[in-house]
Amino acid sequence: MSKITKARKEAYLKLLDDEGLEVRRGLLNAFRQHGESATEFLTEILDRHGSNFGRHARFFLHELGAINTVSEFRDFIDSLHYELETGLLMLERTVHPNTEIEDYHRVLDAMAERVRELHVEGTSSLEVCKILNRVIFHEFEFRGEKEDFYNPDNSFLGKVLDNRRGIPLTLSVVYLLVADRFGFQLEPIGFPVRFMLGCFEEEVPFYIDPFSGGTLLSRGDVESFLWENKTTPMDSYFQPTPVGEIICRSCRNLVHQYQLADNTQMMDRFTSFVDEFERVYREHSTLE
Repeated sequence: MSKITKARKEAYLKLLDDEGLEVRRGLLNAFRQHGESATEFLTEILDRHGSNFGRHARFFLHELGAINTVSEFRDFIDSLHYELETGLLMLERTVHPNTEIEDYHRVLDAMAERVRELHVEGTSSLEVCKILNRVIFHEFEFRGEKEDFYNPDNSFLGKVLDNRRGIPLTLSVVYLLVADRFGFQLEPIGFPVRFMLGCFEEEVPFYIDPFSGGTLLSRGDVESFLWENKTTPMDSYFQPTPVGEIICRSCRNLVHQYQLADNTQMMDRFTSFVDEFERVYREHSTLE
């Protein structure tokens, strides 16, 4: 195994974003010959350079077996330090290891900035939601995916931000993350038949259904929706859903989606994540 000289580092860096097959094969062979030195070099790029170079460095690290995104996500589950945006993008990396988190941060930042431009100080919570609806569903054209509902891509935050299509949970997350960047507090509400959001800023709470384009609902409207879907409303359903449970629910959705796709390997992977979440919850509850 040979150390990488400064001159070679500069040469490799110039070639790193070349996606030509022959160039990639050549670089990968060279990195394999360098061994640990190549891992250190690529990790440094991942830490210090922009997202474009970071994305390519991650590709080579993954090919070299230096990044195990499944193990990283298991460590995240075990940590009990759950952050929604990071957690869902880490989940996505277990299938799409080159997912570049910073790219999606910027998309959400841009949406929040547009909301900020349209906002007038003193606007009511209902009016803020109407602005969010305009930006997310009209200007950025996000939609509920109905024709291909069970496609696993609809459960991956990055894919949803790319395709502007998603299921209730992921569209609710997009809405929530944009609102949070703007400084407007909403709560995730994991109803049994539809994931939604709740706003408790006013005297009378109301709910938002991002899957239906941001429809604003009263509690009575939600209860009627639950009855229509053969679900008896319960007070517990209206409580905010913890971040860990949102990510675990995403895993459950993916289990079902990959089962329908007859992809046993992926189904087993996400089943194992659900099991890990449940194990951590049990152990944590016994310590309290």
